Amino acid sequence: MQYYSESLTAYKRLKTKEVNIGGLLLGNNHPVRIQTMTTTNTMDTIATVEQSIRCIEAGAEMVRITAPSKLEAENLLHIKNELRNRGLQHATYS
Repeated sequence: MQYYSESLTAYKRLKTKEVNIGGLLLGNNHPVRIQTMTTTNTMDTIATVEQSIRCIEAGAEMVRITAPSKLEAENLLHIKNELRNRGLQHATYS
C-alpha cells in the first residue's frame, strides 16, 4: 500500500513533478500555490474580470476561468485584454 506520508507526526513533502503554468512554477520544491476559480458567466467579461481582480487582491496566485465552449474560449481574449487594461500587466495566461 502507498502512503501519502512516511510518518503521521513528522512533516515531509513528497517529491512531485514540476509544472510550469504561464510562468508560475508548481510542484517539486516550489511553494504551495493559492488558486481559485471564477463562478461568473465567462461571457460576462466585466463580471469575470472584477471577480478575478478580487481573487488576486485576496492572495490568489492563479485564477482559473472556465470555457466550456468555443464561444467562451473566444471571450477569454476580451477578459485578458481587460485585465491588462486594468493594470495587471504581469498576469500570465495559458
